[in-house]
Amino acid sequence: MLDFLWFALGFGSLLVAAMLCLALLRAMRALAALEQALITVDEAMREVVPELRGGLATASDIAAGVNVALRSAAPAAGALGEAAARSRRGALAAL
Repeated sequence: MLDFLWFALGFGSLLVAAMLCLALLRAMRALAALEQALITVDEAMREVVPELRGGLATASDIAAGVNVALRSAAPAAGALGEAAARSRRGALAAL
């Protein structure tokens, strides 16, 4: 009877080890596919980054131009606002 228990324990251990091997093989295949996907994404990003930097430089140049335009237009806008206020006061006084 004791021999049968040792045999069952050994057989069960071998079965568990075989199932763990299968699980690890599946994990290895999944990780290999993930690695390939990451390599592909890395290569694509290396191609896109220089274009993105160029686009960001262009956007920065546009923003700088808008800032210059706003700074130069601010005094004129203030004068226009004052003239509109005077005109409004004059129109209200005429009524």
